[in-house]
Amino acid sequence: MARPLQITDDEILDGLTARPEVTSAELSDALGIGQSTAGKRLAALEAAGSVRRTSGGREAGRRAPDRWSAVATTEVAATDVTGGALGGEPGDEPGGGELLPAAREETPEPLAAAGRLGRGELGSLVRDYLAARPGESFGPAALGKALYRSQGAISNSLATMAARGEVVLVGDKPRRYRIAS
Repeated sequence: MARPLQITDDEILDGLTARPEVTSAELSDALGIGQSTAGKRLAALEAAGSVRRTSGGREAGRRAPDRWSAVATTEVAATDVTGGALGGEPGDEPGGGELLPAAREETPEPLAAAGRLGRGELGSLVRDYLAARPGESFGPAALGKALYRSQGAISNSLATMAARGEVVLVGDKPRRYRIAS
């Protein structure tokens, strides 16, 4: 199948509207784009609040693919991933400014925006996350997913923080840490 040179966000949203609860592989086949391209574009649309990801969970001990669906709001359906309204000035709302009830709710921001951090900022993110959950312990992988950061960098940061006494190693295999009291 010939692949299009470029596919718009609207075409991806139309594909999701036509096929709700679809995997990125199924969507890539339907739209004629690469699977990695579909996954990256879906992640960007999710960050913009245009699509919703449902975890696939586990099937027979293996991770099942996530399912994607379009968010059903008039505002999001007419918005590109940069957040500006299509075909109008920034701030113009399609449909006379009326939003569906789901569009009035604010989309939660990720705990940490992806990007380069300054010196010591990763340790601050990890410390703040653990301090907000004092009775719980976490491993580097769980913290990496929660903070949208590299688990290797978080592992190094946790080891440094443990040496300084800021966090406590509560389990060695697998390594689990909690905030020091």
